[in-house]
Amino acid sequence: MDHSQTSLAVCPAQPRPQSSNLDSFLQSTTPIVPAQYFSKTTVKGWRTAESECHPFFTLGDLWESYKEWSAYGAGVPLVLNGGDTVVQYYVPYLSAMQLYVDPSIAALTLRHLGDESDAESPRDSSSDCDSDPDKHLKHIGEEQNHMESNVQRLTRFSLSDNGEMSSLDFEYLENDSPYSREPLADKISLLASKHHKLKTLRSCDLLPSSWLSVAWYPIYRIPTGPTLKDLDACFLTYHNLSTPVKSGTTRQPHSPSTHYQTDRSPKLSLPIFGLASYKFKGSVWTPYGASERQRIDVLLRAAENWLQFLQVDHPDYRFFTRNSYRR
Repeated sequence: MDHSQTSLAVCPAQPRPQSSNLDSFLQSTTPIVPAQYFSKTTVKGWRTAESECHPFFTLGDLWESYKEWSAYGAGVPLVLNGGDTVVQYYVPYLSAMQLYVDPSIAALTLRHLGDESDAESPRDSSSDCDSDPDKHLKHIGEEQNHMESNVQRLTRFSLSDNGEMSSLDFEYLENDSPYSREPLADKISLLASKHHKLKTLRSCDLLPSSWLSVAWYPIYRIPTGPTLKDLDACFLTYHNLSTPVKSGTTRQPHSPSTHYQTDRSPKLSLPIFGLASYKFKGSVWTPYGASERQRIDVLLRAAENWLQFLQVDHPDYRFFTRNSYRR
């Protein structure tokens, strides 16, 4: 990658947005995946009708959501100090991932599922939970807005039901320089050729200690627009990969949440619970006051607390935090 220029698409000036540039980045880089539900036959022996209303997703669908971003970049609308609106494009790279599988949960779901056809389609099964999709409408950044109250609760939801950490089923920690990395979709395709579970595992098979970190780097080519070094910022985002399989299972503060898109089909968004930055310029990203800068600090502490609890030495996090600067 050529780190000398940044790709921007300049748009007409617009009024001050309701959300900040930081909000725009968090929303634009939050993955959204199709929600799936267990059929009535599957949950028949689980002694709870509410199990049907707990959606899940497959890891294969998650990687599919990154496919277009990996090829073209995720467009992040930003408002500059002068009032001009620009779109900065970021390419995602796999930074780290840990998958903790609870054998008892995996055996339970597989025993009842039999094959993929046993899961109902999102449109059919959603009617069993609630016929009014308006009750499920959620803004992608809803859980992020409550980060300050939830950050201290992170480590309470990283254990199996018996209070013990399950054995690590899969781990990937990127060590290569950003210059030599493949975009996330390409990297996952390579890893999945050797580890097929990376596309077949379901979020309901995973313990809450399962997580993903994505490194976002701006595209350093200019099809149109000026070059602005103030937008050279790079980010690490952290996402939880687990969803509960049954009602009564404790829901972690930042687990995937359900909402509906324009086609009224249920989706799951994976909110960003932690964030680290590199070459971050506060004058551009947090122009509206100390509350935004505090939020950056809270997101950074959340990432730090998570890694410390799991005792993970995350190379990208270490590099970002040691080399980060603001102004």
